[in-house]
Amino acid sequence: MTFRLLLTLFLALSFNFSNAQQDLSPCGTAPYKSDWLKKYQQAPEDYSKLEDTLIYVPLTIHLVGTDDGFGFFSPRGLLDAFCTLTEDFEPTNIRFYIEGDINYIFSSAYLDHPTVLDGAEMMFEHNVENTLNCYFVSDPAGNCGYNLPYAGLTVAKSCAGINDHTWAHEIGHALSLAHPFFGWEGGVSHDGSVPHDFSDPAPLTVTYDYTYFLDTLILDTMIIDTAYVEFVDGSNCHIAADGFCDTAPDYLASRWICNSNSESADIQTDPSGATFQSDGTLIMSYADDACSYRFSEEQIAAMRANLIDEKPHWLYDQTAEQPVEGLANLISPIDDEVVQFNEVLLEWEAVPNATHYVVEVSRLQNFPLTLTDSYLINGNALTVNNLLDQKKYYWRVRAFNRQHFCAPFTEKESFETDNFLSVDENKYLTSFEIFPSQVSAGSTVNIQVNSKYGFKGEIRLLNILGQLSEVADFDFTVGENKLELDIPDNLPSGLYVLAVAGNGAITSKKIVIE
Repeated sequence: MTFRLLLTLFLALSFNFSNAQQDLSPCGTAPYKSDWLKKYQQAPEDYSKLEDTLIYVPLTIHLVGTDDGFGFFSPRGLLDAFCTLTEDFEPTNIRFYIEGDINYIFSSAYLDHPTVLDGAEMMFEHNVENTLNCYFVSDPAGNCGYNLPYAGLTVAKSCAGINDHTWAHEIGHALSLAHPFFGWEGGVSHDGSVPHDFSDPAPLTVTYDYTYFLDTLILDTMIIDTAYVEFVDGSNCHIAADGFCDTAPDYLASRWICNSNSESADIQTDPSGATFQSDGTLIMSYADDACSYRFSEEQIAAMRANLIDEKPHWLYDQTAEQPVEGLANLISPIDDEVVQFNEVLLEWEAVPNATHYVVEVSRLQNFPLTLTDSYLINGNALTVNNLLDQKKYYWRVRAFNRQHFCAPFTEKESFETDNFLSVDENKYLTSFEIFPSQVSAGSTVNIQVNSKYGFKGEIRLLNILGQLSEVADFDFTVGENKLELDIPDNLPSGLYVLAVAGNGAITSKKIVIE
């Protein structure tokens, strides 16, 4: 597996993530129970689940940005979201890995798309076969996310933070699960037209709309169905709501905050008059992310059976990757080193079992997303050429491979930028000569400098990219200064620049090394 080498600046759009999530509905996946799930729940014991076997599922990751290349989900954000997803599915023995290249989609229309049909169009255009296609956008039709059974799933960037479970929720849908409040998505009636007071007994049935959410896309037919309402005593749990008996009744189809017992504040009443509070621990509920953290045992069994029985074409690679071990050792620049501003080479030691790295460069020590350059690469060196002159920068590295995403960043180190190739005349100098101007590696260059004043300066030898090959401090005196610079014997042949730097200016001459 290889990623495209991306040396593109990933800038997050400047909006408040928490407010953005509050403005989005929890999930746009319509109430829908597939024919497969209905059949499975009639006799779950007939299906293989391989409970003690790790199942590896390939994900194709699509990151969507604007037409001109802004607004992509940051590499850091993607790794954090993957880490949370791995933790959410840890008890299920299902693991996810990145298959193939990450796909960057430059489309403002898809980044903020108004309907799930627009999302379906995006998926039909970009989907990769035999993988679960996951799209990260800004606004997926007004929701934190949704899953289309015939296409793929989307997640809003603002709902994919390190403490968010939207991605796990939508993958639950992709692996056959319904909401525990199945049927209540439109209230008592599919369109929310019938008000309901939860202190009153619930009706025996509710209606729901799953137009656009069949196994295949149907555009010209509105599809309304009826669901049984679940009783507290579990007497109809096999046929009511989501069909799982270890997910308690839940009629709350909008975002809610749990209490100290991880239950809803709203007290609901089942058709028999029994009261209850919804379970906020279930990832498939609409409880706040701070509450939810688990799938039930029956939900886990169904997801595993769904993969084995209905989606075996996803299970072609069951290779386990070794975890990433340790942190990268940053090599260059060394802390506080001064480097050529427009050609900064960042290097670090390769990390065992890592195949890729996220590199972040920022003017600020806390690496805020909106002010950080973020690079996703598949080697252990990166040249950055978009930095400002005479500024201090901080950088750090995070290693990962296609299955392991939770390794932390290294500690930050810093460097300062300068322009070693500046040709501003040094007002202190009256002349600057070098001879010979064409030398062999391992030989000596003679330098003669005449100065009006005394000053502390440097003699610098740089290649044509501005990378420093040799430097020597020198105290220049009034009048003639003669000095020698030894050329390293291992220096590659080519065109170089020999410069005198001091008092905020640099005077330079070209030299050829054979």
